[in-house]
Amino acid sequence: MTSPPTVPPTMKAWTFSRPGAHRQVLRLNDIPSPKNPIEAQVLIKVAYASLDGGAMKLMAMVPSLLRPKDSIPGSDFSGTIVSLGPSAPSHLHVGMAVFGLLGISATLKGSGTLREYVCVSAAETLIVPVPEGFSLEEAGSLGTATEMAYLICKHGQIQQDCGYRILVNGSSGGCGSMFVQTAVAMGAKEVVGTCSAPNSDFVKQLGATRTIDYRSNAPLHAYLAKEYSDQKFDFILDTVGSQELYNNSPGYLKEGGTFLNIGDFTSGTLLTLIHWILNTYWPKWLGGTPRKYIMFSGKAEPTSSDWIFKLLQEGNAKATVEKAFNFDQALEALDMIATKRVRGRVVIKVAE
Repeated sequence: MTSPPTVPPTMKAWTFSRPGAHRQVLRLNDIPSPKNPIEAQVLIKVAYASLDGGAMKLMAMVPSLLRPKDSIPGSDFSGTIVSLGPSAPSHLHVGMAVFGLLGISATLKGSGTLREYVCVSAAETLIVPVPEGFSLEEAGSLGTATEMAYLICKHGQIQQDCGYRILVNGSSGGCGSMFVQTAVAMGAKEVVGTCSAPNSDFVKQLGATRTIDYRSNAPLHAYLAKEYSDQKFDFILDTVGSQELYNNSPGYLKEGGTFLNIGDFTSGTLLTLIHWILNTYWPKWLGGTPRKYIMFSGKAEPTSSDWIFKLLQEGNAKATVEKAFNFDQALEALDMIATKRVRGRVVIKVAE
């Protein structure tokens, strides 16, 4: 095993000790650095971290009793491996540039990535070597987006050379923009993305066949039924969480097609969970929508690393970073994320 390099006894981290909005609870503090890795752990010096709306919700909702005193937000990271436990995967080595996504347990426990060093379990964390041609800044935006693209293909049973006609509702955000590229790489016949008019060219540059301005064509479900009733979609990805879009999907989604939702912006977290249960189990003969509905937990699957690396290495997807903030500007970064108008992802520079 390679001898671990010297890690300072303390490090900078953005922490919070009570639930609330980021401006109210998040502070930049000095806290103890992680201990040397054991077993299958990997110690990483963080270069860039990325947060999203989910991190802000966890910060606001999870009670203090279920958190350590110095909880740290963030799940995405890029950086350099500085030390490995004796059982860490053999393809990882000290000095390797990597990016990834923390497991759900680490995120819920407040062991996030908005800090200078993070020690993770390789068995629970997505850790991907940074492909050639990607900077650490770009890689810092890729963890959640690429893992979700993998999980969407897995749960939605999207195979290579699928030939599908696909609709992506909310195609300019972090996960939507990555899936547009993934759908093209998987051989979709047509990829249609909904977004605001200013983001149309951005989404088309990612490979979308066509974009639809959801504002000028509201209500969206009525417009889709009019435009696509004769050429229905095989698959719909909703990154926004529109129950109305699912309820009316028989007008534009083929019988036997799949509606997969990963968003909760429209209804909120609690109501989205209720919709998840009803949409999945409510019988059609009692008025349930006669189209397959899928939601899933975004649990990091370390085994997806090879799939993600290949997607990026072969040039089938690129990072979309709207803005990089310095470490001391984390609150400003979260302000921008809170607008829900980010094109791609926002990253925070932790270290060189």
